[in-house]
Amino acid sequence: MKKVLSVCVLFLILFIPTHVWAVEFSIESTDIEAQLREDGQVDVTESHTYEFEGDFNGITRTLIPKENTTIHHFQASENGENLKVKKEGNLYKVYRDGSDETVTVDITYTVSQGVERFEDVAQFYYPFFDDSNETTYENMRITVVPPKHTDVKAAYGYDEAYETVETIDEGTVVFNLGEVASEENGDIRVAYDASLFSEAPLIAEKPMLDNIIAEKEKMDAEVAAKMEARKQWAGVAPVIVVGLLLIAVGLIVQAIRKRWMTGIEIKRQLSGNGRFPDTEMSLPATLLFTGGSLKASAIIASLLELVRKGNVKKVSDEAFELVSRKTDFRHETRLMEWLFDDIADDTTFHVDDLDSYVKEKKNHEKFQSSVSSWKEAVRREVKQHDLTEKAKSTRWISGLSALVSFTSIFLFAYHRLFLWMFAVVLLFLFFLIFAVAYRPLNEKGRRIKETLTPLKVSDEWKSWSEEEQVPALLYQIGAGKRKMSASFATSSQSNEWMIYLLLAETFQSGFEKADQTTAVSAAGTGGGGGSGAGGGGGGSGAF
Repeated sequence: MKKVLSVCVLFLILFIPTHVWAVEFSIESTDIEAQLREDGQVDVTESHTYEFEGDFNGITRTLIPKENTTIHHFQASENGENLKVKKEGNLYKVYRDGSDETVTVDITYTVSQGVERFEDVAQFYYPFFDDSNETTYENMRITVVPPKHTDVKAAYGYDEAYETVETIDEGTVVFNLGEVASEENGDIRVAYDASLFSEAPLIAEKPMLDNIIAEKEKMDAEVAAKMEARKQWAGVAPVIVVGLLLIAVGLIVQAIRKRWMTGIEIKRQLSGNGRFPDTEMSLPATLLFTGGSLKASAIIASLLELVRKGNVKKVSDEAFELVSRKTDFRHETRLMEWLFDDIADDTTFHVDDLDSYVKEKKNHEKFQSSVSSWKEAVRREVKQHDLTEKAKSTRWISGLSALVSFTSIFLFAYHRLFLWMFAVVLLFLFFLIFAVAYRPLNEKGRRIKETLTPLKVSDEWKSWSEEEQVPALLYQIGAGKRKMSASFATSSQSNEWMIYLLLAETFQSGFEKADQTTAVSAAGTGGGGGSGAGGGGGGSGAF
């Protein structure tokens, strides 16, 4: 048990997101102003408003310089008062501790060669964040200000900044991005006449405006194509979902109908027959098939079944003698080897042998290993019997439907049809589970289960013939449903099956105690960034 708990705790630690223990905060608003200078440098002022829950030590700002640019003169302040800053690579830590507060921190820095000058135009093409950012900006606004009033040759944004140009006033361009989710890109691009930046170095002796405009037109065409495709898929999505839903309903109806028809046939076959079913399955296999597991009581019932079959002879109320090892099932052979060779080390097994065996701690792991080996042999027998239907056609339909659903998930996600995507995810899980788990019982399996399940607690078998009473009693003992009582014993001394019940009572506490003790003992001994324009970008956070 300790080992199981340790594994559970380990998995819990591994799968709990790390932000559970991190600072809880949100960035309510972010205003960024980029003041362009004639020499190509850009003075940036950022204002970030954080809302904290609980204790915090400060905020972080990651600034990944775009290719051929550098960032310097980074400073932070609050209400005009400078704050301590520590730089770790591209990460800037701004120290300002507190608890349950709303804090506005102002940041300033300079981007050298932030403006790129060509023959005809100069452009400010820059990412203030990229998909390495782990925090959502609730409301972001970016303002680009030229050195002096002028006309704008081009202004647009990419990804999250697409179609966000709010105003253009005498050269000042405002991008109103609103909410920007984490792990998203959003470059901005503004172009002016090259003469406005005469002091900036020339990047290339070639015109650039036509390329800037052409790229905008290409992007517009791509976005329009995506919108058209989204519109088309929005019309197709209901058809796909409804079709898959009808298939799912059809599979359920078919399964219910098949079960109902099999049930009718079983009732017809069992009409007037209230006896223990005549089956080729052994008693342990029957217990596993109808109960789903094998308890310690199943070992006792299996031993008594060997007595009934003549492989083992009762010497006294507390001792058994091995008569014959000849049997039809591997698990019966394994049980005899375990009890008489391992535990008793003789042809006679006594109840005291079990107590002596368990008292030695070195035998605990071996005891559990023998139990597992016996159970596995029983499982193999159950698998050998034809008790379920293949249902190949039904499972193939479900599997193909799962494949269609799986493909649709990505199609709907790509076209941002998230409501339909969620519906298809649920259908995909249904089809996948159905295809893997659908194993309906055939008539043989259904007959065994429906005959024996009521017998677990019923006393109907007492009115049967003596040769049918013993298998029924052993089944109840193995299922753990038949307990010994003094009144029950005294009123039934003349019955042959009473001998088996008394024997079961003799061994019950010993096997259950041994199983619990060795299980605990055996368990205790086990071992044991930068994807924006020109590679720039960044993000925000707190600590």
